[in-house]
Amino acid sequence: MSLIPIDAKKILEIGCSDGNLGTALKERVSHDVNVIGVEIDERLANIARNAIDYVFNENVETLDFDALRDFAPFDCIVLGDVLEHLTTPDVLLMRLSPLLKEDGHLVSSIPNIRHVSALWTVACNGTFPRRSRGIFDSTHLRWFTIGDAKVLFESAGYSIKDEVFNLRVWDKGGGIANRLLARLPARVAALTPIREFFTYQYSLNAQPAAGQDQFATTK
Repeated sequence: MSLIPIDAKKILEIGCSDGNLGTALKERVSHDVNVIGVEIDERLANIARNAIDYVFNENVETLDFDALRDFAPFDCIVLGDVLEHLTTPDVLLMRLSPLLKEDGHLVSSIPNIRHVSALWTVACNGTFPRRSRGIFDSTHLRWFTIGDAKVLFESAGYSIKDEVFNLRVWDKGGGIANRLLARLPARVAALTPIREFFTYQYSLNAQPAAGQDQFATTK
């Protein structure tokens, strides 16, 4: 949420779920905010339709982008824990770039497979589990380290402008250890061992690099 520009008035949220984030974005400012959603789950899409302005109940990888262009250009496109579910996340990122305004932003969150809990599970327990949530969510098709995520965006033609590291000691949130981790001074939290192994979810704000095509009203 903190990475989404406060002045964004037209937002595309891919994987909008039940519209909870979109509702929060519409309520956090005094000016009108239009949120367009894409959600593959029919039940969630129907709920989201009561919360945000328009919802496509589609798989974004097969969605007709001409329909999205009818709502473009967007100030911000949001991909909250979406890229790891896709067969070709790099292709999607490249297709989304022309839908942004010239100064538009793309905000994404991605789980970190290098988190200590994942390393422990694979290296010490000798298993790569398939779970209903978290890093080993059974619907994940891709896994990224922080470095992988940066390479993905840069290779798709984006420049990373800001980032947030969601630190967590183990797979589940809460507890004394996580509260202590959250209180670490910024200079300590930024140290490579802390950042790489205790980042549970990596979030970034990116913009198309100079020279990338942006949305034109003549398209």
